[in-house]
Amino acid sequence: MRQLTVILAIFLGWSVSGPASAASPEAAATAPVASAPPRVTGKQCVECHEAESKTHVYHGDCATCHTGAETHAQAEKPKGVKVGRPDTKQCLACHETDKRRMHFSIAEHNKAGIQCSDCHGMHSPKIKALNAGMEKAGKHTALCATCHQDVLARFSMPSHHPVKEGGASCTGCHDPHAASTTALGGKNEQCTKCHQAVRGPHVFEHPPVAEDCTTCHDPHGSPNRRLLNVAQPMVCLQCHSVASNRHGQTGANNNTQTISGAVLRDCASCHGAVHGSSVDQHLRH
Repeated sequence: MRQLTVILAIFLGWSVSGPASAASPEAAATAPVASAPPRVTGKQCVECHEAESKTHVYHGDCATCHTGAETHAQAEKPKGVKVGRPDTKQCLACHETDKRRMHFSIAEHNKAGIQCSDCHGMHSPKIKALNAGMEKAGKHTALCATCHQDVLARFSMPSHHPVKEGGASCTGCHDPHAASTTALGGKNEQCTKCHQAVRGPHVFEHPPVAEDCTTCHDPHGSPNRRLLNVAQPMVCLQCHSVASNRHGQTGANNNTQTISGAVLRDCASCHGAVHGSSVDQHLRH
């Protein structure tokens, strides 16, 4: 008897729900479907944005980069519907195969939250005219200088790389789409591409030279000769003590003799092979 009651309950439940469930596909078929706004082309955008089109030299399809362009174009009051600006993810969706940007995920610019549009003009170049003093430096360097004013100031020091003179550029040493290091090969590799006369390997290496050129030199500019961070002899005395049996000192009382200023004025006058030597362990030649 209990089994018969269960079977009747299941049958009655199916008969009640069956028609409703059978009708649901028909209701879904007849329900109105919201259609997506038609694709907006660049020519349509130009009808209103004529001023922007005169300087637009990149990217022909506005809707590819600007989210909400279709809704904006179809609105009765377009000014009330804001169009989204492209972010870095949108840019990399198209430019991900560009080998110059393959390391952008580890770039200092990316870590600092810098967007592509902060440096790159979406419609036209970001820098359209060069300010006074930057005519020879070029637009790439002028763009970097808009943020890196402290570095730009060093190019006006007595000893500096000829950036303002047009002999070098920021992107010649730095990759703005990669990490803070000058290149994946290392700082020294970047420096010796131009300064090949001091390139190793040497039989007798000067350890700070082999490790990092910037240990002694400021690559952007310095008030000291040869881009030295600190003038001689102090740049040398930061690591080296003066041996009492050398530098013109002889005799039994050499430990108490005063070292003359002439001896220490210019270490490189004697140690001419300061970057490394093939014949002398004291780097004199």
